[in-house]
Amino acid sequence: MKVLYVDANVWHINPTANLLPMLFLERFSETSCYGPGFSSRADLAGGLRRHVDTTGPYDVVVIGSNTPLLADGAAEIEGSIAYLQRYTAHHLASADLATFFLDVRESLAGLDIPVKLISTLNLDYYAATPQQIDVVLENGLGVIGPNAQFVLPLGSLPDFAKREKHYTRKADRFSDAWYDFLCRYPEKVVTAVHFVGQQEFFREPLDVRANDVAVPGVEYLLRKDAIKHLAQTRLRKSSKSYFHAYRLANRLGLPVFSNQVALRLYNLMFQRTLADTRCVYTARGGFGIPIRKFFEIPAAGALLLCSPCNGYEALGFESGKHYVAAEPEALPDTLAHWLQNPDAQKIARTGQSLMLARHSVSARGEQIERCLREMVTGGFTGARWTRGEYLVNEGRA
Repeated sequence: MKVLYVDANVWHINPTANLLPMLFLERFSETSCYGPGFSSRADLAGGLRRHVDTTGPYDVVVIGSNTPLLADGAAEIEGSIAYLQRYTAHHLASADLATFFLDVRESLAGLDIPVKLISTLNLDYYAATPQQIDVVLENGLGVIGPNAQFVLPLGSLPDFAKREKHYTRKADRFSDAWYDFLCRYPEKVVTAVHFVGQQEFFREPLDVRANDVAVPGVEYLLRKDAIKHLAQTRLRKSSKSYFHAYRLANRLGLPVFSNQVALRLYNLMFQRTLADTRCVYTARGGFGIPIRKFFEIPAAGALLLCSPCNGYEALGFESGKHYVAAEPEALPDTLAHWLQNPDAQKIARTGQSLMLARHSVSARGEQIERCLREMVTGGFTGARWTRGEYLVNEGRA
């Protein structure tokens, strides 16, 4: 199978975006990459269609998550470029990115490639518009991202969702348009959630780790509530000083997320927080989408305590076996129990083993390949997760 991966080559704060081209390069030996940062200036000047004509034929083309194919108009494309310039590390000019994005949008429909896919792993699902879905349908695209097991209808969201900052900022745009698309067209969805690379697995046993507990990342409502309850305890808490320092520097206009050294240092400090902590807590946001921390924490060998995301059991995670379920108000008592419980190490190791087997970059590559081979032959009807098993041609959620 010959795959063409099309995107701007940038280093993103979210490691999944960095791992996606590597997934295809490792899984499919005939994969090639095209776009700014991947291709020569001469190749880019000829455009995507000429590149396909001279280097093809291809079985599959994948548009990566940095390319705003679903952007609604010029203003959103400019916003996407501004985001890349501020929050990703690269040496690409804004004008070159704009020219490339326009070329992809104009060329994609005319490419003689049987299977065309876009990554929606970072899409704002509830703010997706009917116009964006029209772009998918009119260009004959499939998507690589969560299916309807993980994106619930608005009416199913918990009450606290309406108090999340993201909800209040975009409430007037939210709809079930993307959820309805996922339900109606399972044959267009290569079901995929976040995954981790080999460098994110750590084997240090829990009893040698310096800290008792950490609550990493942005302080959404449930995480903020967890931190409040932990403040009354005497547990050894992992420092978040680097996190707050980076956020302050970013607000002051310093290029901490667009400088490659600074960005890699941020990722490294985040990984060391997980590797140096015995119990790490995270929680679903109001939308319940499986964010990356539900995978990063068990991969790092820590005991994951969490309020689980949508579809976590379908992905193979069982409370008491791979992680420990805990709401914020119960966190101090839950920690008091598990920090003294010898079974904590067994649960942490079992969670890490599940990550290796089902949610590593190699595992996700095998799952995606099974879907693509069915798509190329015209036999794909969808895929879904059931208790940790990835089932192809069982697409209805």
